[in-house]
Amino acid sequence: APRADCQRRAAAPVLSVARGGGGLGIAPAWGALGMTAILGNAIRRVLPVALEPFSSGAAALAPPTWAAYAAFVVFMTYVEGYKAFHRKFSPMVVARALTLRDAPLHHVALAPLYAMGLFHASKKRLATSWGFVVGIAALVKLVKTLDYPWRAVVDGGVVAGLSVGAASILYHYGRSLGGVDPPADAALP
Repeated sequence: APRADCQRRAAAPVLSVARGGGGLGIAPAWGALGMTAILGNAIRRVLPVALEPFSSGAAALAPPTWAAYAAFVVFMTYVEGYKAFHRKFSPMVVARALTLRDAPLHHVALAPLYAMGLFHASKKRLATSWGFVVGIAALVKLVKTLDYPWRAVVDGGVVAGLSVGAASILYHYGRSLGGVDPPADAALP
């Protein structure tokens, strides 16, 4: 029988979520806050269109259009902001950001993209993240073809959803600074 010490294999290095204040450090902060900045930039770009109906120079909206605007903001706040971001994406972003404490330099340099799951992720996470990137790019092109006021209605909902998403990343990251791990798998390969 072979000896037990001859059967040992070298363990592959594993990235893991640091417990207890794991968000401390430049790399996890860059991952989580960089992703928040990406969302903030998207909000900054669509906010002027979303606010057009509120400006004095814009054509007045009919009551049904105001109702559609309000309904879409509520819908996107719940579906995009709460269900998609707060419950799923934001905890995963923070969980992945927390793995950056002992990560290779290229993971740290591209921390926001790493935190999004665009590389060094499970096959399912890679497919999901890249699918969202392509899908969102297509939707942006489509929404840009809409006329006033419908583009403003859609952008109002997008601003609401992205704002909740950015706040959610900050919420989960803040909790990680206090030692509370995000309720998500980091989806590592």
